[in-house]
Amino acid sequence: MFYAFILNLWVMKKITEAQVRAYVPVYITSEEAEMILATPQK
Repeated sequence: MFYAFILNLWVMKKITEAQVRAYVPVYITSEEAEMILATPQK
């Protein structure tokens, strides 16, 4: 549920890598965080 939202924020450069990692393990898994961080930003 939160994966798509966090991914969207990442792509739009609204959050930093540290902020993405801060969502683990509460909202996303570490694997999901790595996939988000591997996604290019616009």
